[in-house]
Amino acid sequence: MDDARIRAFILESLELWQVRASVDSADPPCVAVIRGDDGRTVWLERAHADSPFRWLARWHAGEASGQARTRPCGSLVGVLSALRMALGVDRGSPVRIAPAPEDA
Repeated sequence: MDDARIRAFILESLELWQVRASVDSADPPCVAVIRGDDGRTVWLERAHADSPFRWLARWHAGEASGQARTRPCGSLVGVLSALRMALGVDRGSPVRIAPAPEDA
């Protein structure tokens, strides 16, 4: 997947989650820089070719000092999970689908 499509996917996900943030391009290996209105910043990078992971998500929670947290991601599902954690997005309640009870 090319970088522009990943950025568009992230932007659509943020809109779905109702998170106010910008998604910008950056120099490789960075794919996207996500800046939340609350001061949080997330960098999504492509991992090195010899890594078992496809992406690395790094973020600061808005504090001026301290090191960025890093989470390796093997898929876009992992990227979305890392973004939710980094941006403080509540996962909400899971939807459960079950068959209707049988009439006895």
